[in-house]
Amino acid sequence: MRFAIFGPLLAISLAGADLPPPARQMLALTPQDFERTASVKDDALEVLATITTEPGYQERHGLLRIVWSDNFLRAFVDKTSGAVTYQLYQRIVYGGRLYKYFRIANYETPAGPKSVETLDLGRTEDCSRSRLYGGCTRIETVAVPLDAALLAAIAADYAPGTEAAWHFRFKAQSGDDFDGAMAPAEAAGLLAKVADYRRAHGLAGARG
Repeated sequence: MRFAIFGPLLAISLAGADLPPPARQMLALTPQDFERTASVKDDALEVLATITTEPGYQERHGLLRIVWSDNFLRAFVDKTSGAVTYQLYQRIVYGGRLYKYFRIANYETPAGPKSVETLDLGRTEDCSRSRLYGGCTRIETVAVPLDAALLAAIAADYAPGTEAAWHFRFKAQSGDDFDGAMAPAEAAGLLAKVADYRRAHGLAGARG
């Protein structure tokens, strides 16, 4: 689970901020942590190698250690050309009788906020306890295409002890918003892992 922050871009001091333990744990991670834990899916039948930061940090809840809403970064490396595409992956969990349909994503860039359509990756529901809670648990999964230049700009904001959060907002057809943020260390770790993979496979000269 990446920490949720509402408001403009802000710098967070680990030493003095009054943060909940999950956010403090997340902000304490370094690019090396995310590079080390990034997962790589690649075998002889795959045209693209998939690298994700999902294992880097997840906030778990309750005795069953369940992960609720979560986001992470993904990279897809073309194993022939070395070209790379990137995504922000977001899973949004909520209760209700109807789906919200998160169709638009707004996110910060050095030139100001940018708005794009999300990629719909699916919806699921659990209505087994709807009589108790008045609705179903619903999960929507979406992705947002990102470019390498933006990820590099986010990564450049990393500094030990102080993090500038990268903010994004998902806007639903229902009129609801879901706000989140991510530490620059995550972007830096993914880019380093992608560079490692390309070097190891003789793709270092290819442009991302």
